[in-house]
Amino acid sequence: FNLLQRRDACFHAQLIATKPYFRATAHEIQSLNSKDIEMAVDHISKRTYSSEPNSVLNKLLNHIKTIGGRVMGSAYSRAALRTRIHALIFNQDLPSIFLTLNPADIHSPVALYFAGVNVDLDNIRIEQLMTTYKRAETIASHPVATAKFFHLLITNILDTMIVGDVLGPVKAYFGTVENQGREDIIKEDLDQFKDEYVFENFDVANTWSTPPRLTRDSIYAAISTTDLSGFKQNIYESGILSTPMKELSSSSIFHDSPSPNKLLQTPTHDRLKSVTYASHNVSKLIPACLPTPNPSSPNFAARFRADVVQLVEANNIHKHSDTCYKYWNANRGDKKSCRMRMPRKLIPVSTIDPDTGHISMRRSDPWINSFNEYLITACRSNMDIKLIWSGSDAKALVYYITDYVTKMSLSFHDTFALVQKSITSLKTASNQTDTESAIEKSRKLVLRCYNTLASQQELSGVQVASYLMNWNDHYTTHKLEGLFLIQIERYLQTQLNEMRTKQKLEHSVHG
Repeated sequence: FNLLQRRDACFHAQLIATKPYFRATAHEIQSLNSKDIEMAVDHISKRTYSSEPNSVLNKLLNHIKTIGGRVMGSAYSRAALRTRIHALIFNQDLPSIFLTLNPADIHSPVALYFAGVNVDLDNIRIEQLMTTYKRAETIASHPVATAKFFHLLITNILDTMIVGDVLGPVKAYFGTVENQGREDIIKEDLDQFKDEYVFENFDVANTWSTPPRLTRDSIYAAISTTDLSGFKQNIYESGILSTPMKELSSSSIFHDSPSPNKLLQTPTHDRLKSVTYASHNVSKLIPACLPTPNPSSPNFAARFRADVVQLVEANNIHKHSDTCYKYWNANRGDKKSCRMRMPRKLIPVSTIDPDTGHISMRRSDPWINSFNEYLITACRSNMDIKLIWSGSDAKALVYYITDYVTKMSLSFHDTFALVQKSITSLKTASNQTDTESAIEKSRKLVLRCYNTLASQQELSGVQVASYLMNWNDHYTTHKLEGLFLIQIERYLQTQLNEMRTKQKLEHSVHG
């Protein structure tokens, strides 16, 4: 895999060396030295700006980004996904939901089955699943099986549940895969772009139209009627299940509503009664090891309630760790608080402030992350889901999310230090000759810098297996094609010149 990466990097480095924009900057790039890097880092740390060294350094970094963005599995290829997300936002408008799934591969009987373990998926027994340590050892030893499990699970959730309107009508989604320091792929960050009319049913022909402009009072009245008042969730003292449904009726917002579902309104004080439906052997297993309840089985409603309660209590309750306080600095006198904002404030009833428009959603437990009961039973592990409101706050949140899901593994200072190391090593290399052109020296410098940066990137065996199996590090409903702006500008300029020449000939003939 590393050889494939280096081959792609060499190919694209050779390719950009033939481009006019690279040739125009070759003399500047090959004149860079380590002192220029130190000066640029010093200016940035002091929050001052100097255009001369920073300009040349930025050109070098842009060329490194151009090469790395086309190499599979590189940090720069992940950063290139940001452009695709921005393009989808431009095409489909702001996303409505931010969703994170963390499939539990070491507890999944399906993953063990792919790894060659003799597991009867229709009748799971404790002895078949082994101990947690043995399961983790088996999964770590079979990266291809783990990658296959992840790909199969995510594609099925996307195709059958997300596109199947579990969260409402969805126009588009864009999901990125993230590895979190273990020998497996464990995270899927998903942006969903919901339809303008969330309650619209696409199977029914629309004979109505939404008024072009609603007054503030009518909007508040509609939201209060459809979302906040009259729900069962507002009268329970405590509750653990999410997304209660109710047959809605409002003169301000037109919609087709799902039928009522009492299953989704089960409070937490009924959880002990629900758990009694589980068998003695099943209760000994980790909830993630259990299969999703079969809808055709007897007492499905009770089994489903018990399954959701077990999964949430085992996986979706926040527990403080060092990660919660990684930005806390006692020397600065910072207040020690969890960066996940846990525990969260209890809100007995969902309300909306008519003066500011601020919506406060009901919360009955300070430690539980938001979840959807159908998705959590499908992924069998922890998840998080967030509704992205509209307005200026939504734009800021979307900007943060797009940066978060495509973040690079190397920090800014590490990148500059490695670039400085590459420049120093290349300047002192014995294979440098005076007969080489500035373009060739610049090409070698850019390639050396990229290879040095790539050598510090960690890739798990599962990630490598996923790339080799041609499973991308992102999932989306849309196929996005890159536009080569230089060629487009050249084509447009040629067409413009031809049109001007034609107009001059016509004027000369008529004149």
